[in-house]
Amino acid sequence: MNTVPPSAMITPDQLRGAHVALVTPMKPVGSLMGIDFERVYQLIDTVLEAGVSGVLFAGTTGQSAMLSHDEQVDLCTRGIEYARGRAADLGRPVTCLASAGSNSTDEALHLTERITKAIRPDALLHVTGYYNNPPQEGLRAHFEAVGDLAERLDTSIILYNIPGRTGSRIEAETMIRLAEHPAIAAVKDATGDLKSLEVIRAATDPAEFSLLSGEDHLVVDVMQRGGVGVISASANRWPREFQRITELAAAGDWDAAIELQKALQPCIDAVFCVKNPIPLHHMLKTGLRMPMMTVGQLDPANRDRAIAKIEAAEAIVEFPHVEAAAV
Repeated sequence: MNTVPPSAMITPDQLRGAHVALVTPMKPVGSLMGIDFERVYQLIDTVLEAGVSGVLFAGTTGQSAMLSHDEQVDLCTRGIEYARGRAADLGRPVTCLASAGSNSTDEALHLTERITKAIRPDALLHVTGYYNNPPQEGLRAHFEAVGDLAERLDTSIILYNIPGRTGSRIEAETMIRLAEHPAIAAVKDATGDLKSLEVIRAATDPAEFSLLSGEDHLVVDVMQRGGVGVISASANRWPREFQRITELAAAGDWDAAIELQKALQPCIDAVFCVKNPIPLHHMLKTGLRMPMMTVGQLDPANRDRAIAKIEAAEAIVEFPHVEAAAV
């Protein structure tokens, strides 16, 4: 089966809803931890059957920093191929995204080309320059170079603005200029700066540049400011609930969306009670790779605090405005 779809730029409609920033399950392979593809496929089944709009492979939550380039390409290729097959079985579209970012422009270009030629995701996520922390002019030049390649490959780029992880931030003026690039389709915003998003939304065309929440606790806030959805870590464990927030918000039912967002806060707190994705791997009972570690390997105080938050979140069985899953 040809798993590479016809070339096309991503549309705002493809970015609506909840997209799961999938964890990358690991298992022992000899003395190392390797990708557990059986668990990858099981997780894809779970979130797609819950109704999410899309999936992201090899993002921050997916341990991209601990994957070799070959592993990253393999994960994106096999994961997207499987997700597209399941989408066909379910009879509905599923947006498939892949992370290809790097603080090295050459590496970002290399990964973009390799992943696109292997499987052609609907769009590729590109993070701001971590560690080297380039100035705004450097960020703009970096993303324009990636965008130029994406345009030649007839694919799209999503910017990832997450200064808390990278120490590097795309400022509003720079974002507005980058939004003019024909291959730069959206931003996943994890700055928490809603005022900046208002400025960006007012200065850009929603038909050409989409806003996505990168903060699980701000989905409604971002959508109230013209956002179309979320790329969510917590949706690994609560996919149906995060998809429902975006549906309520898109329908303008703000009171219900806010009520559900508040009800999910203990779950979000549990997911981020220690560094993401450690708690998610505990919830999903799968391994991860050093220097990340399991909840059980934390010092006793942090371990007990994390387990208490996780157990409290997982004890919540009903959420407002969400139909129970069929048994």
